[in-house]
Amino acid sequence: MENLILPAGALLSAVLGFIAGYGSVYVFNKIPAKWLCDYHETPGEKHLPPRIGKYPFAPLFALVFAAAVFKAGLSDWRYAAALLPALWLLLQIGIADRKYRIIPDQYVLLLAVTAIGFAVLRHGALSQLLGLVAGGGGIFLVGLLGKLLLKKDALGFGDVKFMAVCGLIAGLSGIILIFILASLSSAVVFGILLARGRVSLADEEALGPFIAGATALYLIFSREIDYILSYYSFF
Repeated sequence: MENLILPAGALLSAVLGFIAGYGSVYVFNKIPAKWLCDYHETPGEKHLPPRIGKYPFAPLFALVFAAAVFKAGLSDWRYAAALLPALWLLLQIGIADRKYRIIPDQYVLLLAVTAIGFAVLRHGALSQLLGLVAGGGGIFLVGLLGKLLLKKDALGFGDVKFMAVCGLIAGLSGIILIFILASLSSAVVFGILLARGRVSLADEEALGPFIAGATALYLIFSREIDYILSYYSFF
């Protein structure tokens, strides 16, 4: 019976993942324009729908979500149930920050709620609280150092809140890897754009999409990552 339950859970996870991924574009185009503005900013024409095209993004997101939660569902359908809303919210946040340079507080709060499932299934409350402090505190210190060196704001407070919540989800060991991956990937992309003349040293690149992508990768492959890190006691 157990052998029948696991594939059924994985299949259901894939179907729900496909629906969630396909609908993510629709929802992003329908959320209130005020969500995509800074606190004292008035929505403008750029905030009106359609904000992102249905094709090719909706089918692409649907396939990625279906594959990710199917993989999780093969091992534990409960983890897939926790993973799906977290991935969906990470995608919404990544798109918002990439397009509008804003990380909606509403999505960050909802993402924090999903941490309950990961605490029960994976990390435990203590690891997640330490992850919250390390994530938010670490990125705050990086932003403070950048401000001292560059004489301007290097990171927004939205990045601090987002990183803290990602630490709450991923736990202490997870947020360390997420921080490293997000930092390296953003530096590589910025370096490529700089070399191609698409940006200058004075320009700023949104960090939210890199944090979201790194967190999503960690959550999808957390079992494999934890197995590898089990050989290193410092994690």
